[in-house]
Amino acid sequence: MKLCSVVLMTVVVAPMVCSQLYGDPEPCPGNLLGKIYTSSTPKGNKTAGKYLNVGEDLDLKGCIAKCCTDEQCNVVFMVNNTCYEIECVSNELCQPVRRAEAKFKNVRMVLIRPVVKRFPWDDLSELSGDGNDIVAVSSEVDQVKSCDVLQPDECGNNEICISGVCACKSGYERSADGSCVLSTDGGSSSTNSASKEGNILPSNVGDILLAGSKSLPDEKASDSEVSSPSPPKRIMVNVISKTVRLPENEVKLSAFTVPAEMPGLTSHYNYKWKLLSQPGGSAGNQATSEPQGPSLKLTHLTEGLYTFKVTVTAPGKYGEAEANVTVLPQKRENESPIAIVLPPHQMVKLPNSLAVLDASSSRDDSGISKYHWELQQGPLGYQPNLSDTQTLQLRDLKKPGNYTFRLTVTDTDGATNSTLANVTVLQVPDYPPEANAGSSIVLFLPRNNVTLNGSLSSDDKGIVSWEWTKSPSDQDKAVDMQNTRTPYLELSHLEEGMYTFVLKVTDNSGQSSSSDVHVFVKPPTNKPPIAHAGSNVSIALPQTWVVLNGSGSSDDIGIAQWKWEQLSGPRKAELSHFNESSTNVTNLTKGEYIFQLTITDGNGNSVADKVAVTVTQNKNVKPKANAGGDLELTLPLGVLVVNGSSSSDDLGIAKWQWSREPTSLAIGTIIEQSDTSPVLMVSNIVAGKYEFRLRVSDDQGEWDEDTVSIIVKPDPELKNLVELTLNIEAGKFTQTQRDSVLLKLGMLLRDASQLVVRNLEVDSSGRAVLVFYVSSPTGSVDGPKVVSTLKNKLAQDSFLLQLSVVDIRTTVCQNTCSGHGVCNQETRICYCEAFWMQDLIRKYMGDGESDCGW
Repeated sequence: MKLCSVVLMTVVVAPMVCSQLYGDPEPCPGNLLGKIYTSSTPKGNKTAGKYLNVGEDLDLKGCIAKCCTDEQCNVVFMVNNTCYEIECVSNELCQPVRRAEAKFKNVRMVLIRPVVKRFPWDDLSELSGDGNDIVAVSSEVDQVKSCDVLQPDECGNNEICISGVCACKSGYERSADGSCVLSTDGGSSSTNSASKEGNILPSNVGDILLAGSKSLPDEKASDSEVSSPSPPKRIMVNVISKTVRLPENEVKLSAFTVPAEMPGLTSHYNYKWKLLSQPGGSAGNQATSEPQGPSLKLTHLTEGLYTFKVTVTAPGKYGEAEANVTVLPQKRENESPIAIVLPPHQMVKLPNSLAVLDASSSRDDSGISKYHWELQQGPLGYQPNLSDTQTLQLRDLKKPGNYTFRLTVTDTDGATNSTLANVTVLQVPDYPPEANAGSSIVLFLPRNNVTLNGSLSSDDKGIVSWEWTKSPSDQDKAVDMQNTRTPYLELSHLEEGMYTFVLKVTDNSGQSSSSDVHVFVKPPTNKPPIAHAGSNVSIALPQTWVVLNGSGSSDDIGIAQWKWEQLSGPRKAELSHFNESSTNVTNLTKGEYIFQLTITDGNGNSVADKVAVTVTQNKNVKPKANAGGDLELTLPLGVLVVNGSSSSDDLGIAKWQWSREPTSLAIGTIIEQSDTSPVLMVSNIVAGKYEFRLRVSDDQGEWDEDTVSIIVKPDPELKNLVELTLNIEAGKFTQTQRDSVLLKLGMLLRDASQLVVRNLEVDSSGRAVLVFYVSSPTGSVDGPKVVSTLKNKLAQDSFLLQLSVVDIRTTVCQNTCSGHGVCNQETRICYCEAFWMQDLIRKYMGDGESDCGW
């Protein structure tokens, strides 16, 4: 029940905010003090300001609401049921001062708006009063204690619960310290006391009530002449709020009254129920009640909060109360979660010690709120610190054995489920390494250096160290050894004789193995090698390749170098692997070729041998034309390239000829006489379809043709391209000036993320023309918009680019000529249709653009 609907006739100061007093908080000023001062009058009495009687048909709530809407109203002054507004002279004169006499029982004040906004009511100093009868209100402000009518024990001594607020019992009044003490008027109740006194007020207040007008009467009027009609008796109403849970959607509210309605009386209580609020989307709910009855039956309730108000009236009696109906959602039947660990079984081989257990596949109908891991079983002494996370990383599995971990998952309703995951840690056998120092080597002086290769040594877990040494029996033999701690030992300055070297390898467990290798150093020999390039070869076209094999060559100490080369032939052949014993020769044609093989031994002795390759033609095969396949390209294109070099012939193509098909676009210039070469190049390309025919011919007059089709699509940025003509000769426009112009354009177009230069051209008068478009994160900016932006900014300062601008326009004229003409691309003038002409107002008084609007 809201405090605003409770009017206590006891000496209680009830704090309440504007939104409680007035349904719409907007009219009430923000500096409203928010307290009701009972048994109080303004400090200045009549001199406090102008008093205005606004009627007797308003309760305190309505009186405050009316003052909130009146800009001249500073204070609400309520005597019984008569409402007054005070237009204060100052904050101090309107400060409420408590009157202890019984005749002030039905007097109330509310401070609405201060006289000066920057000096709020809270800044008023507290007054001590004139003797014992007057006490400053600020020292008497107590909070009203709410209560439940059905639980009277909530109130203090000598208090009862009335309308949801603790009030003093009959014959008691509230003292300055907030407790209820015996009334000073002989034990009668506060209400009765007020009635006996006839609601007599001090003379200044009595004058206001007696006058009933905007002006104040004479202060000498008799107190006995001031009276007020008795207020209606209050009916204490209480309604118990209800809470139901779906699917139950019906509830009954009942109103209880104090005093209760007595049977047999001619006047009965009238009950009026009102719905104050309901859940969103519940407009269709049905709320029915017994007509003018104390009960309200609600049906078809949905989830949410409903607020109802009941008003109880009878002749000379009034009461009201509020109650809530809370509809809870249907209770969900919880399903237990399902704990899942992946992988449920895994194996770890030492020295690896890491394992990962993933519980993210666990599931529940309402969601998992907690993951808990614990060690179920493990090797002796293993005590892990397990984190309660979705994914568990185990990094210390250093002991072989079986590890069992339990995962327990808990859902949002507290239900749990568990599962186990096993990790097996194995101690893998560590085998010793196996050293391999390589094969024995024979050297012939003067060659006295060699590299020994021990990289074929192996270990199951890897070799960690290498060590090369001389055999103990060779300690006196001279030799230089380098890289002795690597798999490759470099030996130099060897002398004639036999050397034995020992390779020792060690693994990470300290296990080792050794291997010996012998190096024989022989005296020098002058015997040259023997070269054999193979037998002469004869092939017939269309075969155009042959393999030459020189592996029949030999030397007593070994061949150190091979070299194949072409000595003669009708045209240059291609040799692959020419520095090896065998080579593959391609690109042969009809005729005789001579190839030479040169070999060199370790002592520098060289010898050569030749082989002849004869290529014959039993039957001429016509060439095969290949124009390269159809293409699809997009402008802009500097040069269109069509490649026909994949055409072939058994002997070779003697002539290439490109021609344009009749259905092809005619525009486009063939450059560098490329129409007689394998690759055709065409410049000045426009959008459309190009078709070319390639004819290839051999020396014997055979020929073949192939056609190619190229689709050239229009420039997607064509309508966004902007041409900026600078007042400078193209021959004097430097790169520095170009970069400066682009930088300043980017600054003028701040919203653009990138300025893309398409071309730098020369116009008919020789001036430089910069062609560009503007790209933003959302796409290219329309060309007309860029032109308009630049024109507006350059109109303010034509030298923003340091170079004067002759013209700014889009590359393509986008003027629609008002739909009654066509735009000339060069002059940008509209050629109007018959009966249409240029809009002269736009031409001479507007933007000057050509159109056909008249």
